[in-house]
Amino acid sequence: MGLKNIAEKFKGKRVLVYGDLILDHYIYGYAERISREAPIPILRFEGERYELGGAANAANNLVNLGAEVKVLGIVGEDREGEMLVSLLRERGIEAEVKREGRTLRKMRILAGGEFTKRQQVARVDWGQEFSGFFPEEEEDFHAAVISDYGYGTVSQEGFHRLKNTIPIVVVDSRSRLRKFAGATSATPNIPEFSALLGRRFMEVEEILKEGEGARRQLRLRALLVTLGNKGISLFEEGKPPFYQGPFGEDEVVDVSGAGDTVVATYTLAIASGASFRQAALLANIAGGISVMKEGASPVSLKEVLHGVEKWASSA
Repeated sequence: MGLKNIAEKFKGKRVLVYGDLILDHYIYGYAERISREAPIPILRFEGERYELGGAANAANNLVNLGAEVKVLGIVGEDREGEMLVSLLRERGIEAEVKREGRTLRKMRILAGGEFTKRQQVARVDWGQEFSGFFPEEEEDFHAAVISDYGYGTVSQEGFHRLKNTIPIVVVDSRSRLRKFAGATSATPNIPEFSALLGRRFMEVEEILKEGEGARRQLRLRALLVTLGNKGISLFEEGKPPFYQGPFGEDEVVDVSGAGDTVVATYTLAIASGASFRQAALLANIAGGISVMKEGASPVSLKEVLHGVEKWASSA
């Protein structure tokens, strides 16, 4: 089965997303001059927008790829929580949320000049540690994504319940990968992989040497390590490490949300009958498309199919 055939099977797959729901807030401004008070640009406000972030962005990517999605998470008893739930429902995503504390929010300030691209000049985060949330009873799903940003939404009880009831569980965790040992697969980036093994990795060759050991530690069927502008590496039981260089153009616009795109595409591909290697290739293509967009913008199934054609013609 080719990559295009796999992607065409994404539509209608039922996926549960369990994790930290974040509201992304973007403020755009035109850089007029440097402040006298501090060496910072003074921006003339041009506009703002709110988008789905964290686990909500993973869910948004899944929907854009054709899946039917439900999210489990926590939002605050505040205006931002109402906005986040409203955005989810507008995108056709079913939301089951617990109300607690203050909604997780990331505000990014982007500035641009008359002839320059907008650049992120500051980010402000609102966050707290949640007490945890887990599903009581869940209907049938083809797969689940755990999107853990370290805020405490995902509980151990919730993880084990999903692992025992859903055939495919893929983990994207910022700093707690060891807590999700026994999942189907995981998708750490280089800093997350480094944190897992307790030392900093810089070269692809080092990761290819150590990845199988990490996979065994986590008791995963496969481990996908994303390498930024160097591509991806995959480790499976009984197979040699697999490496694939980056897909797309050299110029990266914005890496925000690329990990959510990767885990969404990878999970859907596995649920659609792909081998782990085929799923990794599709995720690499989708991730390459994602970083060419501004902000945490989801990738569509049409874009992935076009990317597959482009990749096949250049391979």
